[in-house]
Amino acid sequence: MTQHPSHLLCFLLALVLALSACNGTVDLTELNSQELTAKMLPESPTNAFANNASAAALGQRLFFDKHLSVDATIACASCHSPDHGFSDPRAFSVGVRGQLGGRHAMPITAAAFQRFTLWDGRADSVWAQPLKAIENPREMDLTRLELVRVIADRYRNEYEAIFGVLPQLDVTPTRGKPGMTEWDALPTATQEDIDRVGANVGKALEAYERKLICADTKFDKWVRGEASLTTAEENGARSFVEHRCARCHSGPAFSDGEFHNIGVPSTDPGREAGLPQLLSDVFNGAGLFSDDTTSGQVKLAEAATETATTGAFKTPSLRGAGQRTFFGHASHQETLRGFIEDIYRNGRGGRDGGRDGRNATIGALDPQLQGVFVPDDELDDLVAFLHALDCPSAATELVAP
Repeated sequence: MTQHPSHLLCFLLALVLALSACNGTVDLTELNSQELTAKMLPESPTNAFANNASAAALGQRLFFDKHLSVDATIACASCHSPDHGFSDPRAFSVGVRGQLGGRHAMPITAAAFQRFTLWDGRADSVWAQPLKAIENPREMDLTRLELVRVIADRYRNEYEAIFGVLPQLDVTPTRGKPGMTEWDALPTATQEDIDRVGANVGKALEAYERKLICADTKFDKWVRGEASLTTAEENGARSFVEHRCARCHSGPAFSDGEFHNIGVPSTDPGREAGLPQLLSDVFNGAGLFSDDTTSGQVKLAEAATETATTGAFKTPSLRGAGQRTFFGHASHQETLRGFIEDIYRNGRGGRDGGRDGRNATIGALDPQLQGVFVPDDELDDLVAFLHALDCPSAATELVAP
């Protein structure tokens, strides 16, 4: 067994406590990738199919299927590449008809550990998130009626074996979603039947995405005593703790799942705009298509009390961070080192918590950034440690039902 250096014990202890809090007490040293999936993943109460193997197999096929876009050019994997830590190697994703997105695609590695998804948290489950992309005119632009037809034409047997019989759409228009005349003319019961198919598509995608946790990194092997960290990685781990990175990058996903304004140059309102969208979303955890509205209502009630949301964005997971090409919701940095240096050394989130005024920002800096400052001579070691969280391989193997 590899001995863990004493100066990392506090970090290890913090991680153990965070992991244990997820689902009872677990011996971290016994975990491998499969055991982490089985023992540590939090429940997804609003999705009764979250751990269904057949749903995961269907979700994987859907994840890579470009027919979920209106012109069959864009799949979920187009913007969440397995070879880039399930993020987009481009600054802004390219949707149908060559349209650019307004934010860098949120990495989905370890999304199962997050209470909210998307940079602004306008989805309160992993299953609700893909429906936003599928329907967004700038991303995949597939309406709800079209989505049902894709499922009926390409996945009818698999879908019906899991979720039941698909609705009949013989007399409905080709395209239709809320806000379109064709949709608004449909009976409420028909709209609900169609929406339920959309929700189930999201639930299948979540069942697959729950497997994308990047759980067998060099760091995880070190925790289990199966690998050694280099001197630079050890020093970087110490910097990670001493400079309070774990204030926000904690737990099994190396993310607190919360929303913080860290001074990224942007006038995007972030959570301020996302929160009301979440509360009114038909696919939220308190809605008709939730499998546990009680837990959904509790989460929404907690979210409704959030303050200081202007310019705040969700903390991304650091699993796979070293394999990404752009960083932050605005893609304003192209290297991990550059992002850390800019945010945590050059003033925005630095020693005095001030901003240098070079770029426009909105909202107040999160108080948790006070005192967070990474010295220049420690940056390379910190980056080396973060690379110990690189995902070992692309998770594209078929999921057996």
